Amino acid sequence: MIFLFFACAEEKIEEPEPIPPAGHLKIEEVYYSGSIPTAGIDRYYADQFIQLRNTSEYTLDIGGLGLGDIHGLAGEINSGYGPDSFASDSENLYFSNLWQIPMDSPYRYLEPKGCIKIAQDAADHSPYSPLSHFDAHFETYVEDSEQDHDDPIVENLDSILYTAGYDWLITVFGPTIVIVDAQAIEDGESQRINGSRVWVTPSIHTIDTMEALMDEDSVDFKRLHSSLDSGFQYVSGTYTGESVRRKKDGDLWVDTDNSTDDFFVTTPISDCSTDF
Repeated sequence: MIFLFFACAEEKIEEPEPIPPAGHLKIEEVYYSGSIPTAGIDRYYADQFIQLRNTSEYTLDIGGLGLGDIHGLAGEINSGYGPDSFASDSENLYFSNLWQIPMDSPYRYLEPKGCIKIAQDAADHSPYSPLSHFDAHFETYVEDSEQDHDDPIVENLDSILYTAGYDWLITVFGPTIVIVDAQAIEDGESQRINGSRVWVTPSIHTIDTMEALMDEDSVDFKRLHSSLDSGFQYVSGTYTGESVRRKKDGDLWVDTDNSTDDFFVTTPISDCSTDF
């Protein structure tokens, strides 16, 4: 009797190609208010951070994406201050500062449900803040500054336009944060308008937004056209240790293009775990 044995070659399972982030990459948390005064310091903001989340079941290619804050006051911070944004323009975005994720970054491909944490300063902020950002994927290092410390391990974002001083201080009164696709860098340009240097790029490149203002009475200071974000959030004040975080409905992240409905005020979670 002859027995025939057949060896079955293992089938190679091909991983799906990474996909563009539009519709899937969301701003999950923005901590901007600054820490509660402690240890003899009444104003500490170096612990600011932004967290982005891949809300999909796919790997995203986030190389070249832009992230920045939109030009304009957060409210009547001082008596007599009026709105100075370009919110009436639905066709363009006006960035005060714009950073870019490097194309050669080891974090270019963001796994399903994965998270990216961007720190102003990748450091342990004790005793002035309970936060530590040694786990950050990126930091915003100002190369021309003698005061900004460059962490030797955490990767730097590339600076496209920078106007914020020695650190990327997003206003503690309430920033408007926008993610744009890589083409926004190619299609945009630096301009000086009404004395302010801004990066102007078509709004069609918008991937996600989070608009925050000083308080509930600051609606006239909105920086984004209502077609991009029809609402805004606000925390209880400056240096309160509060952040804004995207809501979830079950396992889904809420996104209605309305920051009033999409975000809530909380204490910083600062955790890229998917287990929450």
